[in-house]
Amino acid sequence: MRFLLATLLLAGAASAFKLQSKEEVEKAFGKVNWDTNTKTIYCYQCTEIEISSTGGALTHQPMRLGRFSYAGSLWENMIPLFKAANGQYLTPDPMSNPIIYTLKWVVSETVGGFNAGIQNNYYIDGLQCPWDIPNHWEYEYQREWFEDPTLKITCVQ
Repeated sequence: MRFLLATLLLAGAASAFKLQSKEEVEKAFGKVNWDTNTKTIYCYQCTEIEISSTGGALTHQPMRLGRFSYAGSLWENMIPLFKAANGQYLTPDPMSNPIIYTLKWVVSETVGGFNAGIQNNYYIDGLQCPWDIPNHWEYEYQREWFEDPTLKITCVQ
């Protein structure tokens, strides 16, 4: 009975956090600049990136790999976010806060990284650009996180 109650509470909490529309994203993160011509303060060097893997992420999270384009910025043009043609985002997670120099990059179907399938939980102190993070990328499989040493994020353009 306790397990059932805990499962229902967690499911309810998770569904409450799922963001779907631009209005919901802006309500949670403040005004988002969706103008792709705006240059961000940090990580402005790339407008297109490639996320690749030949390991576990390719096997278990293939929809989160591929080419992502600059899609806008968060926190008054401080940090960029990137979007793939299939609707996946490379985005800061919901606990990131550039004001206190904490930034965790994730790949998710929503801006803000709820329900992420790829993350880097190691390089979160400071404002690192995702293509400057050399290792410790992880993928989710059956509700557990596993490191994929072959996962790379490359600045393409």
